[in-house]
Amino acid sequence: MMKRLVPLALSLLLAVPAALPASAAPAKAGGRMTLYLEAMDGQGWQWFFLADTVRRRLGASELAVYPLVTRNSDGSFAARRGEPELAESRRLAVIDRAWPGKLLTYLNARSLSPSAEGWRDAALFAGINPDELEKRADSEGQKDLAAAYEASRAAGAAETSLYLDGKRYEGSQRLLPLYDAVNAALPASRRVPPPAGYKPKPKAPPPGLWVVLGKGMQKSASLISVFDRYFEGIKPVVLDYSSPEREAKFKSMEFVPAYILEATPEVREKLANEIRAGLFRPVGGYLVYEDRQRTGLYPSRPAKKDTLELYVMSHCPFGVMAENSVFDAEKNKLLPPGLKLEVHFIGDARKDDKGGWTFNSLHGQAEWEEDARQIYIARKFPDKFVAYVAERNKDINSPDWQKAAKAAGVDPAKVEKGFEEAKDMLAEDFAATTALGITTSPSFIVDGQDFMVGLGELIKTPGFEKVPPPGQPAAGCAK
Repeated sequence: MMKRLVPLALSLLLAVPAALPASAAPAKAGGRMTLYLEAMDGQGWQWFFLADTVRRRLGASELAVYPLVTRNSDGSFAARRGEPELAESRRLAVIDRAWPGKLLTYLNARSLSPSAEGWRDAALFAGINPDELEKRADSEGQKDLAAAYEASRAAGAAETSLYLDGKRYEGSQRLLPLYDAVNAALPASRRVPPPAGYKPKPKAPPPGLWVVLGKGMQKSASLISVFDRYFEGIKPVVLDYSSPEREAKFKSMEFVPAYILEATPEVREKLANEIRAGLFRPVGGYLVYEDRQRTGLYPSRPAKKDTLELYVMSHCPFGVMAENSVFDAEKNKLLPPGLKLEVHFIGDARKDDKGGWTFNSLHGQAEWEEDARQIYIARKFPDKFVAYVAERNKDINSPDWQKAAKAAGVDPAKVEKGFEEAKDMLAEDFAATTALGITTSPSFIVDGQDFMVGLGELIKTPGFEKVPPPGQPAAGCAK
């Protein structure tokens, strides 16, 4: 299971309704697939491979592909995975308009040429001059993206999604279920019959699956797809955390979004390895998977008003960037007034045969030792903590931590003398982090309950909009 790719002025464009892309031609009767594709989304490419395979098998079906982007308040466009995805989206939009019969060939070739410049090989393979494509993407790409954006908005597609005859396809992300659905949508005279003499075997019904979401949350299509790989045809029932239906069925919940699977004997057998690995939490007759990949809520945890908890690994480069951004925001008074900042650590600790501590941290011994020093300084010299970490983060991989301590006004000898006590502190902190299920650095909890992974998500949170953004695409270190 899962533990987890130069805006231009639009004044003239906005004054004229965008023309629909070439692939938006009026549909024939039945069997037309439309894929709204985030150009560097692996899940979206899986949908493309399935849909294109079905299209080629069913000669009467059609497939249209639109690049999926979002629009900023200034009229420019953006893609979830940054400029490389946006550039590829521009190319797709231009090909769809200028060379509409070559888009699917380009996409198939592009999937086999995934490098940054692989689009040039894909264009050549599709019979398109890559230099001409590049020129048109620069001069006409914004206009063509606008047309693709309007098409996706009209369909209501906010994420990678496949539509069949204008309705979102909610079936399994499998070849035969999609094939059967498209074949059934074709006019009867154009359907492909099953092989002579074939009789399908009856399938066991899938187990029950409930998805509990908080306000503003959406279920993960990729996670549902993973469940479907285990239990074909599984259909989630979505419950709002605040609803009476949720409270009646699942009274106590530690975290949402939660994916709650009926724990039948078949389910327990198929997911035996995942259960042993701790990916599911058994609760009564159910198995609970808590999705901490992006944002969430600890509804049963006591509130900690005016508190920001930052969970990191001290040697994780993304955690270091998050600390530096938060410290800069605190220094420049860009955080909510009266906010208390807490830093916690991600790792594992257990007692050895002699009663001492054995630690495990993603980046090795140097990391957990630094974690221990930082937590000791935070508790014993709280007014020196931020200064120490800020100085240490300038060269976190250097063994000379004493230099940072002296620069912050902390006596290194006192830290060394208290190291055994620091290990006890760290073991306690690791245990508290593990109990919360937090495994990715950096993660945040605001006011004791609102959870998010990555600085990019924190910046979306009211009160934290002025925190300096990360200098590179959002990512993290996961244990």
